[in-house]
Amino acid sequence: MKRPIVLACAAVWSVVSAQAQPATLRFGENRTFKIAQFTDIHLDPSTPRRLAQAGKTFARLDRILAGERPDLVVFTGDVVTGAPAETMWRRLFDTMERRGIPYCTVLGNHDAEQDLTRAEIGRLAASGPHSLNTTGVSGELSDLELEVLGRDSGAPALLLYCLDSHAESQMAGIEGYDWFRQEQIAWLRTRCEARTAANGGRPMPALAFFHIALPEYAAAWRNPDNSRIGRAAEDECPGALNPGMFAALVETGSVMATFAGHDHDIDYLVADRGICLGYGRFSGDDTTYNNLRPGVRLLVLTEGERGFETWIREDDGRKVDHARFADGRITEIPAKR
Repeated sequence: MKRPIVLACAAVWSVVSAQAQPATLRFGENRTFKIAQFTDIHLDPSTPRRLAQAGKTFARLDRILAGERPDLVVFTGDVVTGAPAETMWRRLFDTMERRGIPYCTVLGNHDAEQDLTRAEIGRLAASGPHSLNTTGVSGELSDLELEVLGRDSGAPALLLYCLDSHAESQMAGIEGYDWFRQEQIAWLRTRCEARTAANGGRPMPALAFFHIALPEYAAAWRNPDNSRIGRAAEDECPGALNPGMFAALVETGSVMATFAGHDHDIDYLVADRGICLGYGRFSGDDTTYNNLRPGVRLLVLTEGERGFETWIREDDGRKVDHARFADGRITEIPAKR
């Protein structure tokens, strides 16, 4: 009785689950899988100075991809924030295609403020052979459920959810940033429950990526009893209303961590109710505000383990905030002397 419900729900929300995952993700020979999260790179070709800053960002992208050799790259929004936008989107995706690394993109609140619509961006983002993005009936990027297969089994061992947190509030009288739709939460809940049932009643380990942090981030970071690492040099800017996404994550028990961007001067991880609420590190240059050294969040997951290792690789090569999340807690890994 579960299967028809799952398919019906998927059909309601952007028909994302009806589209095949275009590339195979798999744990490697050492049973690990590495993800690089680039966030808020704010590529902007609108002036010679800003274009030069974009050149620095592309150089960083190349250096980190060459040094870290991730199995997947996730861009968590505010990718291109200047016009003509298409030149920057194409340059970014051409870079990824030359590297031959699977990648996916979620949009931020600024991406469609330039000279491309969300549907036009979606067409570009989903066009490359190594892109994992798909588009829905509207032409916009769909929410994604990606499978990472076991090294030998060929069965899913990890799930990755890439979700659209939208942009500005569309509700009259409500100012601020938008929030997840109830249809999205229902879709995610249904997918997690279906995967748990197929896994013999054990929740399948999963991560979620989106641009705008959940409202629960702020209270979790300010709770001194929660384990954490990183910093907050500004206040969080979540959606204006709380739609209940965090409650769904806690209740379904599958998603063990979420990773956002949006707030350039925050890069923390904090554990709350068994879930790691995390930020990436601002990955751009001087085309927008930033007070942290540019960098990239890396995540390494081991097949069969419910947890992960993570660190930030800064622009000068330094590895900072090295930590492990397991058993609902964040533990710092001391730097080697």
